[in-house]
Amino acid sequence: MTIPPTAGAKFRQALPFETAEWHRHYHGLRNSSEGYHGFVKDGAHEDLGTGARRRVHGIAAQTLFTALLCMAANVRKISGFLEALAALKRKLRHLLRRRKGKPGAAWMPLPSQQIDDGEPDSPLRA
Repeated sequence: MTIPPTAGAKFRQALPFETAEWHRHYHGLRNSSEGYHGFVKDGAHEDLGTGARRRVHGIAAQTLFTALLCMAANVRKISGFLEALAALKRKLRHLLRRRKGKPGAAWMPLPSQQIDDGEPDSPLRA
């Protein structure tokens, strides 16, 4: 008995499973999805992992509440990103603030210049 090639076509993958190339391609995606699942299940906010938070019957109602909780998590994530971006802009603005006047090197004497104040043991003598 021969098996036609279309019989296992739905199981075919472009990258062989568990190869190094497969890990390079899918590992980052998996980590980001699992991180988001933990974010949505945070007990202090959406708490999607606790079924008691969604006390309605029926798959349609459960799906709707799950979608709303995911939307709230996305809004919280976007808000946190925008706050971090604003903080970074404030920090950069502070770091990039320019001094007024001459640069510090303009006020320093050149190493070849001798300072003579008339006293032989002066600490100002170079």
